[in-house]
Amino acid sequence: MCMRNASERKLPILRKREGNLKPVSARLRQAEEELSPFFALSAGLLCVAGLDGYFKRINPAWESSFGWTMEELLARPFLDFVHPDDREATVAEVAKLAKGVATIAFENRYRGKDGVDRWLQWNARLWPERQLIYATARDVTSQKRLEKEILETSDREKERLGRELHDGLCQNLAGIAALSATLTRKLVAGADPAAADAAEITGLLNQTIGDARDLARGLNPVGLVQMGLAAVLEALAANVQALFRVSCTFESDRPFPRLDPTVETHLYRITQEAVNNATTHGRGKRIAISLRFRGGKGRLRIRDDGVGISQNSLATGGIGLHTMDYRARLIGASLRVQRLAPRGTAVTCAFSLPPDPPKERRHARKTT
Repeated sequence: MCMRNASERKLPILRKREGNLKPVSARLRQAEEELSPFFALSAGLLCVAGLDGYFKRINPAWESSFGWTMEELLARPFLDFVHPDDREATVAEVAKLAKGVATIAFENRYRGKDGVDRWLQWNARLWPERQLIYATARDVTSQKRLEKEILETSDREKERLGRELHDGLCQNLAGIAALSATLTRKLVAGADPAAADAAEITGLLNQTIGDARDLARGLNPVGLVQMGLAAVLEALAANVQALFRVSCTFESDRPFPRLDPTVETHLYRITQEAVNNATTHGRGKRIAISLRFRGGKGRLRIRDDGVGISQNSLATGGIGLHTMDYRARLIGASLRVQRLAPRGTAVTCAFSLPPDPPKERRHARKTT
């Protein structure tokens, strides 16, 4: 009797617990129904994806933005819609999500049904219990186009200043130096005590002309189109050593294949920015620039022995770091900036080589 009473006393509790399951389930369904209109009406790109590589749910903005039907987007792996040059980075980002690392402002390109690529910026998190990725994407194509135009305008302005510096200021200084040299000879012939001062002025003018020409070469990489990236980086190393009085070396696999002119220009500007950071902020005494190729991939590396980039700069990035990263992404390359131990910074840019690069590898050439 006592046992029966105990069971009867427990039974209402069990029934109460079972009864609560229905309201919870109903509330979840109601919440989903209430959120569905927001999902459908959002102008932003919203999606739920599985770790198997397929979209599980997308909002109508995808169809209007890219032209693919919802059925097409759900039926194929989402990597099929990613630009080939961005697939490796996208796979790596999904792998990070699978480990519980949130995606913040990751960018890649998606191809529309009309063949036009659009840049997307992603924020995403994994729901571990359901092994689903919840993500939002923002179309930043217009922003990218504007950034590219600003960068190209900046490069053209640098080249213009370089030409004007070389053809204008340097020529004027050369004329003044010639007049100063003539005056010096006359003063020497007349045994004038001012001859020594005039000679010193001539020497300073010639030194200034040399410095101005080195600056002009940095602003306007003359010979890049004709000689190629390796030759121009070799000249850059020599100029840096002369201007900043530091050791700057350059090594390259020979013969290094010619690249698209746009790719060579961006790699040159990345090197310039990294070297500028090393001399201005790093305060190093040695800078090493190297250009390598292997297995259809090229690698540009700039390493210094300075104080090393701070963790805060690595996390937030400055204008220089953002510009280098942006230049790398413009040419389908990847950029890595790391602090070295015990000191120094390394900037590494990995990029694709044109088809059928030279298979022969020769001794590296070193310039100091």
